[in-house]
Amino acid sequence: MFWTMTAFVVFLLLWGLTWRSQPKLAFGIVIGLAIGAIAAGWIGPYESINDVPLWLPPLPFAVVTVGLMVYAGLAWWGLRDDADEE
Repeated sequence: MFWTMTAFVVFLLLWGLTWRSQPKLAFGIVIGLAIGAIAAGWIGPYESINDVPLWLPPLPFAVVTVGLMVYAGLAWWGLRDDADEE
C-alpha cells in the first residue's frame, strides 16, 4: 500500500508539472486515463495470465498502426486535392 500511494503522489506531481508547462499534454493525459478506466472496467480483471485473451497484448500496437494509416490516408487525400488545383 505504501508503494502504491508513493507512486500515486509522484505521478500526481509529475502531472502537475506537466499542467504548468504544457496544459494540452496534461489534458490529453486526463482523457487517456478516463478512457483507460472505462476500458479496464470493460475488459475486467484476470485471475491469471492464462485468462488474458490472445488479442489483448498486441491491441495498443494495432490501434497505433490503424491510427497512423488513417492519418496517412487523410494526408494523402489532402495532398492529392492540392495537386489537382494546380
